[in-house]
Amino acid sequence: MAQSSIITGQYVELTQTPASVGDRMIAAIIDYAALTAFSISMVSVAVNVLDGPYDTSGLFEILIYSLIFFPVIFYYPVCEIFAKGQSLGKMAMKMRVVALDGSSPTVGSSLLRWLLYPIDTFLTGYVGILFVVFGKHRQRLGDLAAGTIVIKMTPAQYDFYSLNDYSYVQQGYEPSYPEAANLSSRQIEVITRTLYNTYNDPNRRSELVYKLAIQVQQYLGVQVAANVYADAFLTTVLNDFYYYSSTVEV
Repeated sequence: MAQSSIITGQYVELTQTPASVGDRMIAAIIDYAALTAFSISMVSVAVNVLDGPYDTSGLFEILIYSLIFFPVIFYYPVCEIFAKGQSLGKMAMKMRVVALDGSSPTVGSSLLRWLLYPIDTFLTGYVGILFVVFGKHRQRLGDLAAGTIVIKMTPAQYDFYSLNDYSYVQQGYEPSYPEAANLSSRQIEVITRTLYNTYNDPNRRSELVYKLAIQVQQYLGVQVAANVYADAFLTTVLNDFYYYSSTVEV
């Protein structure tokens, strides 16, 4: 399976597997089926409402049909923004949209992908498929413009996102690095993907994890004992970050 190597802003190489054309097409079919089912059911409800003993003024009809078509029109950007780059189809196919540095797509990039979707598809005879097939990172035009990539998620990534596996949720957990609370979500995602991505070469993974651990130590301004391995240090930083995030008072 083809893989894509991305150099992040922290000069860490992330090896990710771009989703294939077939997987993306199946995901799109699932999304279209869900949207079609939603539209049909909502139109049926709207017809019953408008035919009933209710206020059927023009403004009321606009409101009813807006409630139907707005979710359909804005389906993709809303999913990508609020579901970490996944639509229903992408969830089913175990894919997600990420930025080239491995972080979640921004609101701006999600909207840009959505705006260029018609150009990638029916307005140009689905020319975007050619970019996915022949492009280096299998990006359509919308991805190229937004700086995103659709990746195939690995089992390790799914395991990571199960927060029950974290030490910080255990009763009596004591954080080691209070400075971890100052990390941004993007920095946490870089650490996550470096730790839990799969690599063809284990030695390469060890090298990347070690380099990132050094950079994180320098950024946080912390001293780590010589007998603490890079993996253990970064894992502790993640646990500490989520510990402080979960205990913030609002």
